[in-house]
Amino acid sequence: MKVQDFAYRVSARTIELLEETQHYKIPEELRKDVTEKILAEIDAIIKQSSK
Repeated sequence: MKVQDFAYRVSARTIELLEETQHYKIPEELRKDVTEKILAEIDAIIKQSSK
């Protein structure tokens, strides 16, 4: 599995868990925006976690 695929799955699952536990529906547009931002920042996130 590529890192980008993993990051996408983690972000999507996080959104699902927020909806399930907080009983809040996240609009599809916001869902797409959040996952796109995470994918765009994945290299920086990896660098931060390796410090």
